[in-house]
Amino acid sequence: MWGLGVLIPLLGVGALRVSQDPGEVRVTVGGGVALGCRVLVAEPWDLLRLEWVKDVGHGVLCAVRLHPTAAPALPVPCTPRLSLAWHPPRATLSLHQARGDDAGRYLCRVTLEIPRHSTATGNGTLLSISTAADGGHQAGLTWGLAVALGGTALLLGLALLGHWRWRRNSDAGIYLNVLPPRRGLPRSCCEPPR
Repeated sequence: MWGLGVLIPLLGVGALRVSQDPGEVRVTVGGGVALGCRVLVAEPWDLLRLEWVKDVGHGVLCAVRLHPTAAPALPVPCTPRLSLAWHPPRATLSLHQARGDDAGRYLCRVTLEIPRHSTATGNGTLLSISTAADGGHQAGLTWGLAVALGGTALLLGLALLGHWRWRRNSDAGIYLNVLPPRRGLPRSCCEPPR
């Protein structure tokens, strides 16, 4: 009933998984960024091909073939601005000196070549590039913090000014129940009896 060609792929379902994190990254023009993916292989393997592609339909940006007995790969230069590193089970694509046309979705694609051909692709990481003119995400945080601190200082100043004016115009001083000495009465009136 089941042919061998159908049974073998069913046994390998879920044998290779790729996940990417984070789902979105923002970098300013001229900055650097590292995109990561995690490769999970449920069975022993002999040869694995790791590729990074940008968007669907674009060619491979960076690729490397890996053996399980090989030491973790130092960053492999793919282009002058791209390099790939492998520290099992994580692969990292590093982009240096980001430009506006680098924006897009980056996908980590892994192909298990030996013992059985299987391919899995990560969920993708969306890379956004901000120009230096808008200051990027950190400038927005700095501006927001400055506005918050300025608003707090203004409110504190107004509260202190209001308190000072209230104290100055208030007739809520300290009163003592002491009668002033009356004129014309002998001083002996106020002395205690003997």
